[in-house]
Amino acid sequence: MKTDRSALMGSPKNKEFDVSDDFVKKLNENYKKELEKLHSVVGNKEDQIRKLQDLVKLQQKEIDRLTHINEYLMQANQTKLSILRDERQLNQGSKQSMKNKNHKSLIPLEKKIIKIPEDNTQSIKLFRRSTFRNPTLMKFHQEEGDTFKSERNTSGSSNFYDILQQEDCFRTNAILNIQLSDEDATTQYNQDGTVSLMKVLLDSEEIFNEIIQSISAQKLSFLFDKFKRVMSDHQQLFLLVLRLKKIVTGALQMNTSVLLDDALQNIIDKCVDCLECDRASCFIVDQTKKELWTRVAKGTSTTIRLQIGQGLAGFVAQNHTILNIEDAYRDQRFNTQQDTKNNYKTKTLLVSPILDGDKCVGVLQCVNKSNGFFTKDDEALLQIMAEFSKSVLKNALNNDAQILIQNKLRHIIKTGVILQGKQDNLLELLLSSEERLRSLMNVDYAKVIYWDNCLYHVNKDGKMTETQNLLGIVGKCIEEQQIMAVTNCYNSPIFNPNIDIETNMPIICMPLKTQSHQIIGAIQVINVKGIGNISSHSDTKINPIDLDMLELFCQLCSQSLLQCKIHKQQQ
Repeated sequence: MKTDRSALMGSPKNKEFDVSDDFVKKLNENYKKELEKLHSVVGNKEDQIRKLQDLVKLQQKEIDRLTHINEYLMQANQTKLSILRDERQLNQGSKQSMKNKNHKSLIPLEKKIIKIPEDNTQSIKLFRRSTFRNPTLMKFHQEEGDTFKSERNTSGSSNFYDILQQEDCFRTNAILNIQLSDEDATTQYNQDGTVSLMKVLLDSEEIFNEIIQSISAQKLSFLFDKFKRVMSDHQQLFLLVLRLKKIVTGALQMNTSVLLDDALQNIIDKCVDCLECDRASCFIVDQTKKELWTRVAKGTSTTIRLQIGQGLAGFVAQNHTILNIEDAYRDQRFNTQQDTKNNYKTKTLLVSPILDGDKCVGVLQCVNKSNGFFTKDDEALLQIMAEFSKSVLKNALNNDAQILIQNKLRHIIKTGVILQGKQDNLLELLLSSEERLRSLMNVDYAKVIYWDNCLYHVNKDGKMTETQNLLGIVGKCIEEQQIMAVTNCYNSPIFNPNIDIETNMPIICMPLKTQSHQIIGAIQVINVKGIGNISSHSDTKINPIDLDMLELFCQLCSQSLLQCKIHKQQQ
């Protein structure tokens, strides 16, 4: 029996049954998984539907709220029209009685109030509250031209009602606008509606009493707005005076800065103080390199360099315009790399050029206003700061240039003393001359070549080399007896690596002439600063300081080589 059962279990039919059972189990498992996925998808869809339904309910509530506001505004407009209609009727009824009275008599305010119907008293009060915030009340006065004419009972009040319709055209920041002349600012001030109104209203006590007691409720409310504006302007002018006081005090302190680093730091400190911002930068424009640079940035210790046209400061330097940015990261011109490096978040920016005539010499940049955004008053104050900064930067740059000239002159004098002591040895004279030339121009490579029917120069090993022919750029310079400048030696067809400096940087080659205009050699030095316009490939301007120093060095070197030649002949 056991043998038969084992044989039966091992038969092919039973194996097929086992395979089919496994297949059915797998199908059931896959079915369960797919069913679970469908349940999850359905659940997500139901959540989305519930969210959309909630959103529709919120939108419906918003529609109902706006509908309610619209109905309220329509009712308020109807109330306003009824008040205006009652006011016209009131003025027309009092027109005949006004003619029989003396022009100098004063109409008590209580009498006018009694004539107003009681049912409109609350509406009038509502109108007075609404006109306090209604900047378009001018349209009402234009429509009420006939009503104004009926209320003009004296010359003073007649002028008052004319000026009451005059628009406000003057702003406090106009006083600070440097580009606006004093005459234009005075004209704007005199033509301003509020200023003209106050002049007429306060011309005399009699006119003031007459106007105040005869004016209607609507116009009295409008006059109240005018007084509020006068108070606001007075407060703004007071704050401007305080800020201008800071600028004047800061300007006096900035003018005491002689060194450029101190001047930049003082300018930045005063910008932060007067403009009430978190950080500031003062960029200097280098026209030769077409870039802006600053050694000091308030809040950072690194030097920042920008190409003209790059970033907001570069844009201002290129276009000579002021920028007031409320959100820096929404402006495509803003460079976020500095924020990333300094772990800082720039929000608001105010950037102004420092102009010297039509030339931009620098850029002032204020970052992150302490309380909100930079205003028009801030723009005007920064332009004043830029005017003060112009003179400070010019004085500091001139002082740096004078110090540089003094240092180079000391270097030239010391060079003459050193070379005079090397006149008895040509190799030492050439080595010393090259070392002093490298130090003078602050470069790594420089060569001095002596010419006496042969070219004598020092090779890379520090040994004297003699060449029979005029080779390379140096030979061309000696042959033509003129200054030569090359932007890249490797691109020059006359370049000779055996005698010329091997570099892809610009070089300048100058002949050495004695007082009798005899050629005695040449110098060749890397032209890092681009002593420009000598080469047709260079667009840089001539640096007169370096060029003058090179000419002085050539005179000293020529005299020393001539003395060395005479000493050699005497031997």
